[in-house]
Amino acid sequence: MNFISTFNLKFRNIISNIPISLIAIFMMIISGLCFVLMHSAVKYLSTEIHIFEIAFFRCALVIFVLAPVIMQQGLKIFKTQQPKLQFYRIATNSVAMTCFFYGISTTPLGQLTTLGFTVPIFATILAVIFMKEKIRLRRTLALIIGFTGTVIVARPDISIELGAVLIIFSSFLWSICLVFIKKLTRTDSAVTISLYFGIGMIPATFFLALPFFEMINLRQFIILIFIAITGTLAQTIMNSALKKGDLALLLPFDFLRLIWSVLIGYALFAEEPKITLWIGGFLIIGSTTYIAWRESKLKKIAKSKIE
Repeated sequence: MNFISTFNLKFRNIISNIPISLIAIFMMIISGLCFVLMHSAVKYLSTEIHIFEIAFFRCALVIFVLAPVIMQQGLKIFKTQQPKLQFYRIATNSVAMTCFFYGISTTPLGQLTTLGFTVPIFATILAVIFMKEKIRLRRTLALIIGFTGTVIVARPDISIELGAVLIIFSSFLWSICLVFIKKLTRTDSAVTISLYFGIGMIPATFFLALPFFEMINLRQFIILIFIAITGTLAQTIMNSALKKGDLALLLPFDFLRLIWSVLIGYALFAEEPKITLWIGGFLIIGSTTYIAWRESKLKKIAKSKIE
């Protein structure tokens, strides 16, 4: 047995002894960091290239980023057990990502990250409206607190910024996408889900970018590759984390993105976080954490009754 084989064997033994919940938490943290790095690169490049062209390359380069995995696993990686659900996810995600990318170009990193945390709030509201789920006083108060935090961060009393509105709308659509992704992880691999995400969104982003296409230089292309790599890693690792762990457990660790966003925003774009960001962010994080915890508890109670 050579050195590489021995190392791989020892590494697998170490990984197998780590609790799966801890692995899921670590994956969620890495996924959040990759998302922030991608958003930072998109914001930086949006001053030189139209945001729709960036969105197109973000999707088009996915197949090249995942090329090593595709070559290893072959055509079976394209096989999905739920094609209709993949289509619904692609359609919803196309609009969500376009709105989010446009919002990135005009919104401070800390603010867009905080507004992105409203996803669980929208998910709960959708469950009440479409799934007729009943919520009691405590979750209703959590929703009100979360909405209050969103208003504080967006500050409509000063001005209603299009970027902030698009980020909130994108979060609403992303809450729907999360439901699709969670269902897809039951039958499809994380890589398959990410692959369909990238390839499926190429037509929509291409037609949006077509009127704004311009030649790019080598430096810009390298940044676009970085965006594709970090974005694909973020999606794939997040999909794996959701498959391994419960959302209530993982969500609080995803909030580390706010810290990284504020630090990178200050270092690269001289964006000084306002006190309203921290106050509103605290309310949103507290609200969404409680909603996720309560959802997990209710599922356990329902499961125990069935058993």
